[in-house]
Amino acid sequence: MIDSTKLDLAYVSPLNPVRSGLSDYSEALIPPLSDFVSMTLYSDCGTPSDPLIADQFVVRPAQLLSRYCARHDLRLYQIGNSIHHRNAFDSLRRLPGVVTLHEPFLHHGLYGVSLMRHRREVFYELGSPDWAAARHLADRMAVGDYRALMDILLIRRLVDSSLGIIVHSHAARRMIEDYCSAHPFRQQRPPRVAVIPQLMPIPRVDSPPGRVEFDLPEEGLIFGVAGTVQPAKEPHLVLRAFARVAASLAHARLVFAGEVSEDCNVFAQARSLGVADRVTFLGRVDPLDRMHLAIVACDVIVNLRQPTIGETSGTALRAMALGRPLIVRDVGWYGELPDRACLKIEPDAGVDELASAMLALGSSAEARQQLGEQALRYVQTECDASTAARRYAEFLRGVYERACMSLVRGLEPC
Repeated sequence: MIDSTKLDLAYVSPLNPVRSGLSDYSEALIPPLSDFVSMTLYSDCGTPSDPLIADQFVVRPAQLLSRYCARHDLRLYQIGNSIHHRNAFDSLRRLPGVVTLHEPFLHHGLYGVSLMRHRREVFYELGSPDWAAARHLADRMAVGDYRALMDILLIRRLVDSSLGIIVHSHAARRMIEDYCSAHPFRQQRPPRVAVIPQLMPIPRVDSPPGRVEFDLPEEGLIFGVAGTVQPAKEPHLVLRAFARVAASLAHARLVFAGEVSEDCNVFAQARSLGVADRVTFLGRVDPLDRMHLAIVACDVIVNLRQPTIGETSGTALRAMALGRPLIVRDVGWYGELPDRACLKIEPDAGVDELASAMLALGSSAEARQQLGEQALRYVQTECDASTAARRYAEFLRGVYERACMSLVRGLEPC
């Protein structure tokens, strides 16, 4: 029997086998959220690879949302900065709803769909077809100069089409609110923005220690960098800092667990620094369970990001959930992590400060253990899926009730 007190929700998101962090996120959120709302899933995944999702929920192609939209009380869009959200973004333009914006910066996803799509959103953002500005932004995208893009986030149409927005950090909310105050939007009042921390299930690592899996030495200290190796994650700085640490810690190693992007020549740098024999590149690490093994194989995880674009790092949270001590910059979402749960370096810190932080943790097993324990405790407390689902349900109910009241007021006679 259908519970008439529950909202009927159209949930729009990538799902596995579409390889995306948002697929993993949604598969963790959907089961507990279904305790509070009735859901139909809209995704371009085909048949979900998660049997629980496939067996317990109706899953329709995202393109069919407009056909069935009248059956639902509200729409929830999971939108990130990748090409996997093309149909969700198109639907949002016609069918407003609540948006979980996983990072308030959409250049990559729109540019990845097509240059024309990117230009169209630049024109909408600027309020006019400024071809010179569009070409400049596309050129900056092509060379990875993200700092030049921070004044134009490409979120104006999304904000204009949203009944409410959910983000994962206060830093992301400030970005959106500051952007709304500095740019003209169609809505008289911007939609409400709620902060619901990124959820992170505690991984179960049932296999033997990961060092055997990756042919790494059983003894010695291992620093790790997990995820795609690209310039914004500062691998060149990590290598320079490691070269200093390696001079003091004779058995230390550095492991990159992720695919190396073409614009990141870390192999030559490792050779030039004289540490190539102590640096291991694992390449792309799939599936996710194997990435968990790679993280567990490391004693310390270094997770830097410069510049930050309002994102929450799933890799950082995953490392914390696995009890690994973490080194981050004190910037954006990372700066909101409690000091007891990670080791922070300054936003503009260079090789000296990073090397000192790595050496401090590398030299003290007790410090590593304490930091790892606090990291795990933080994830257990703040990133629990059931808690996130309850917060979602409360926000969705509030948006729905306000929308109903607005409709009633609009029908009242003058």
